[in-house]
Amino acid sequence: MLETTSAIPRRVLFLSNTANFSKFNLPYMKWFHGQGWQVDYCSAGEETVAECDRQFSIPIARSPFSLSNVAAYRQLKGILRENGYDLLHCHTPMGGVLGRLAAKKLWKQKKIKVIYTAHGFHFYKGAPLLNWLLYYPMEKWLSRCTDVIVTINEEDYERAKKSF
Repeated sequence: MLETTSAIPRRVLFLSNTANFSKFNLPYMKWFHGQGWQVDYCSAGEETVAECDRQFSIPIARSPFSLSNVAAYRQLKGILRENGYDLLHCHTPMGGVLGRLAAKKLWKQKKIKVIYTAHGFHFYKGAPLLNWLLYYPMEKWLSRCTDVIVTINEEDYERAKKSF
């Protein structure tokens, strides 16, 4: 269990490419607030997010081929570096990729814990070969700088347990 142990509040950043995930994260955001954490949210900024102390808007796109993700990565890296988060909780495929890439150096220095909630891997039984060639190697590589991977279905859970 994560607890606040000093007068300085612990900090968590929730990240996804769409702010709609605030609805999914609302109970967790409330829980962290109740434990005395500073709770921030970062997304493409389509909506105002309740239950957070600060909201950041970055140009994160769903497509892994969008050049706006380069700017989003740079901005996210700055947000992580400037705010001293204890925990980063990434959602959505691009949120998971950009978040873990941006946090990688801090993670190696043991300055941040990283959680990735996979809302369904793009590589699944019966998925197109291109999905396996693009997404599986990336996820395998990024899992090395991830403290916890949360899955929402049995197939993803078994794959994560076996491969990551």
